[in-house]
Parts: sequence; C-alpha cells; structure tokens
Amino acid sequence: MVTKIDIFALGPSRYDEIEFGRRRKVRVRTSGEELVVKAPEDTVLRKPLWYREGGGVSSKQWRDIIEVLRVSGAEIDHRYLITWAEKLGVDDLLTRAQDEAAGELDPQ
Repeated sequence: MVTKIDIFALGPSRYDEIEFGRRRKVRVRTSGEELVVKAPEDTVLRKPLWYREGGGVSSKQWRDIIEVLRVSGAEIDHRYLITWAEKLGVDDLLTRAQDEAAGELDPQ
C-alpha cells in the first residue's frame, strides 16, 4: 500500500498561523502511531484558494473540497468555515461546494 503525504511550510499570513494551530493528531495504527494533520475545515478553506489561484479549472481541487465536506460534514465547524471563507474571499466557492456536497447541484 502506498500513502501520499503532502508537507507544507508555515506561511506568513494570520490564517496560516490559525490553520497551523488547529492541526490535530490522528491515530494511524492500532499500536499507537499518530500523524499530525490539518483540520478538515482548513482543507475545505485552503483548497478553494488553490482552486481560484489555478483559474478555477482544477477538477482535483474541487473534487477534494466536495469529498472532505461529504466525509467530515457532521464534525465540521460551520461557523469557523463561514467566518474564514469570508475573510479569505472564497465564501462564494464554499457555498457552491456545500450545495454540491449536499447533492443540490450537479458537478461542473
């Protein structure tokens, strides 16, 4: 089995600091090994930034947003999402992704 892990350096913005501070440990094996991963809300917020920076054409980034919303929907802090989506200027993309994840829109 192959597992891909992306590693990113801490950026200079206030959101970068907030995102880094919200990371959490996840047990990956029954013997106790853990990885530190970003919170699902921060994946949902970061991916639209990359999507927009790439001209809004990356189906992979968009698909990732939808899947994180679908898989983590019950545990997501929606107030945090809305607040930061507005600050980051991706609230329109968040709304679209939430609608699509809920099955209200067809994928584009």
